[in-house]
Amino acid sequence: MTVEDFLQRPEGVRKSGQRWMARCPAHADRSPSLSVREGEDGRILLHCFAGCSVEAICEAIGCHLCDLFPDTPTPRGQGKPSRPSKIDRVALAFRFELVALDRRLRADRVLKAAKGCCIDKMADKDFDRLMNVVGRAYDDQELAEFLETVADDLRVRAYKKTVAFDAA
Repeated sequence: MTVEDFLQRPEGVRKSGQRWMARCPAHADRSPSLSVREGEDGRILLHCFAGCSVEAICEAIGCHLCDLFPDTPTPRGQGKPSRPSKIDRVALAFRFELVALDRRLRADRVLKAAKGCCIDKMADKDFDRLMNVVGRAYDDQELAEFLETVADDLRVRAYKKTVAFDAA
């Protein structure tokens, strides 16, 4: 919103040097007590000499606080930040399944190798290492199951969104 657009809303607007004075819409104002001016960066600067807050003034006029700020580029010429793209749930589900498959295959290889180990002649240190590796393999299997559940949930959500979109 520009200052000119804003000045269409309050009553009793008159120019006074570098600013405009108007009757404040946030309280019963008989004489202009609202100062309006444009900042160097294009912001709309408001001040009610009766003490009304900027939020109350915006609410009384029917605008939002963010309307007082222009759409200026961010510092250092970075431009406006782009909106995040919508999540492709099916592609995300596929990624989860790939990770789950990797974990499951790794766990299966470890457990298969562990079954062939003879623990009778194994040193305690080696036995502890084997048990740690087997424990991590079981953890990988649980994680794979969880990731597959998440992938299934993502696919269901994508399907429901598609069906809801087609119905509309």
